[in-house]
Amino acid sequence: MRHFIPLFLSLILLVACNKSEGLGGSSSLEGYVYQVEHSDDNFSFKTDTFPAAKKDVYLIFGDSETDYFGDDVEADRYGLYRFDYLRKGSYIVYSYAEYADGRKEAISQKVKVGSGSNKADTIFVHTGKAHGTAMIKGSVYASFYDKKEKVDEGPAIDADVYINRAGEEMFFDRIRVGDQGVFIFQKILPGKYEIWVTSEDPETRKLTPVKKTIEVVETGKVYELPKFTVTVRA
Repeated sequence: MRHFIPLFLSLILLVACNKSEGLGGSSSLEGYVYQVEHSDDNFSFKTDTFPAAKKDVYLIFGDSETDYFGDDVEADRYGLYRFDYLRKGSYIVYSYAEYADGRKEAISQKVKVGSGSNKADTIFVHTGKAHGTAMIKGSVYASFYDKKEKVDEGPAIDADVYINRAGEEMFFDRIRVGDQGVFIFQKILPGKYEIWVTSEDPETRKLTPVKKTIEVVETGKVYELPKFTVTVRA
């Protein structure tokens, strides 16, 4: 008499004999996730770091990003997260950082889960309006004329400064020069830019743009332009 195992029973036996990463075990994995905030209201790129309360943390079953996504939890008010009922094996744990333009980036690490409780290294996710951006700083000085006669010189206070992407005609931002003649464009993404001011002919009052070009390559950096010098009719 021939004996055979039904197909569904074979599958059950196969899964039982081939326990890999995933749920169904008695191990746990825990760690902390911290948020590094890049605020845009300072000019030094200083950051604040604090527990990422209610931040989502994700777990992949396996040590490859193409492996099966397994579980997600929310960090508590201390930034602590915990995954329970895991089998032994390799996993990837990650959370998302977010750039100023809305792009998200997975900050991940590979971990080995053994018996009992296991701990992962702290995950630091960077967020904030200044994350992934740079600043462009410059100054504008003016010679002030009454018709053909120069009457004063100094910072071009309240003069408009414009910025556009190289090759584009329309500016996307405009700021005024401060009382020290200084201006700063914040939250600038990597790329090539034109920064310009206008110089006024003392006699005809014709306005001519004075432009400088700069390429932003690194984030978290202040790029300084050479001084603008213009003429203004007083």
